[in-house]
Amino acid sequence: MQIKRNAAALMTATALLTGFGAVAGATSAQAAGGSYSATTTNGCGSASGTYHWYATGSASGKTVYRTDWNFNVYDNCADGKAVSLYVKYNKWDGSKWVYHTSSYNKLDSSGSSTNVADVRIFVCLVGDGNSCGEIH
Repeated sequence: MQIKRNAAALMTATALLTGFGAVAGATSAQAAGGSYSATTTNGCGSASGTYHWYATGSASGKTVYRTDWNFNVYDNCADGKAVSLYVKYNKWDGSKWVYHTSSYNKLDSSGSSTNVADVRIFVCLVGDGNSCGEIH
């Protein structure tokens, strides 16, 4: 799995995110989420923090969410390999769902997003898609 490391992917990823299989029936007045963590497959990277999602409507039969997150990312090994957050998600562009699920998209450690669904957040060694552990 290839990890995208360009600025466009980072900006797109920062403007997205939706609930980990978000809670059905949540409304904009109800926040779902809480504290989550993950570790890379070799244990050299980890992340922990909070993630919340808010249902804001629906589009083409899918619930649309507004989200916010704040994670701390840790490099647990002195091996010179950087650790970062990545995401896979779908984004409503106003007329159709745009799928960002075939590769990992770099994600800032904190931020918010709108008009997203099916978000999955990972902690990975930079450049190594096989090292990724999913936030849960």
